[in-house]
Amino acid sequence: MRMVRFAFALFALSAAGCAVDAAGPELALDAPPLSETWTVSSSASTTSWSSGIVANLSVASLHCNLLYGDRFMLADFGVNQEVIADPADFIANMVGWCREFNLLDPALPWTGTYVNTNIFSAPSYRPGMLWTRVPANDSYPIGLQLRVNPISHVKDVRFIYAHKDATGMALDVAAPSYSPWAIGYAGALQTLSCPPQEVVTGVDVGYDTGSGQIRRLDVHCRELIW
Repeated sequence: MRMVRFAFALFALSAAGCAVDAAGPELALDAPPLSETWTVSSSASTTSWSSGIVANLSVASLHCNLLYGDRFMLADFGVNQEVIADPADFIANMVGWCREFNLLDPALPWTGTYVNTNIFSAPSYRPGMLWTRVPANDSYPIGLQLRVNPISHVKDVRFIYAHKDATGMALDVAAPSYSPWAIGYAGALQTLSCPPQEVVTGVDVGYDTGSGQIRRLDVHCRELIW
């Protein structure tokens, strides 16, 4: 098991199964007039977990800001479990939701636009999607936590998120919050945090094409420019 943090040139992207969905009922709120603008920086950083297994790996990526624009962050995962007959506990299918954020309204950072993309799928998995997501109100994704088998695969995932601080011009990263675990599997805890004032804009997933288990996961982060 190892943790790696590095700056790098972003990959060419490949994503399948994109679909734009109508805003959920939690987004149907009146927003005040807009008075500020924001974006994310052009430089990126990455924090990673790897099992050390490199055989039979295929890499799948989702980079929300590059696919849909600077205001999009990765804030939701839908996952499916392994088939019931498999004795291992692992994420066997993963869908990411890119959500458009707006810092103009401190109570409602989502503008209402969100796009779901299938990131990867094992050869087979259990029906019934389970969710972990960043809340709607004043919440910005600043990392992921994983439950893992340290020498094998990712078992579960949840978001680390932060609110804006009292100035309204920075994130309060000293007091992070956590979304629920997607599945609830036990395992060794791995924390993949973005650098201060950076937000999650994408992931790269290295998965075994035979078993469908995630062997490596990279979290992509970019700095907010207020």
